[in-house]
Amino acid sequence: MGLFELRQRSRTALATLLGASAIAYFGYHAVQGDRGIEEWFRLCGQLEALQKRQVLNRTRIAALEHRVNLLREEALDRDLLDERARAVLGLARPDEIIILGR
Repeated sequence: MGLFELRQRSRTALATLLGASAIAYFGYHAVQGDRGIEEWFRLCGQLEALQKRQVLNRTRIAALEHRVNLLREEALDRDLLDERARAVLGLARPDEIIILGR
């Protein structure tokens, strides 16, 4: 085995080692990195949870909008107005008897 052959083998081994190291480095970061597969799955789970919350919030908003529309002058619901005045302002009619709970 000559010096030339030893240099050739060491260059081949070094190139193989560098190539394997680069593949391992990029492979690790493809899975574990900030934009890797694990982060992708975590973000997908977070997205699903936020979409469920959005649906719930939209139904709450629709219910509140409906109640606000009932308080408008053209569609005034006297029962709802009476209920809200009693709850918010603590109002009662003079002929009513109030029983306080514990």
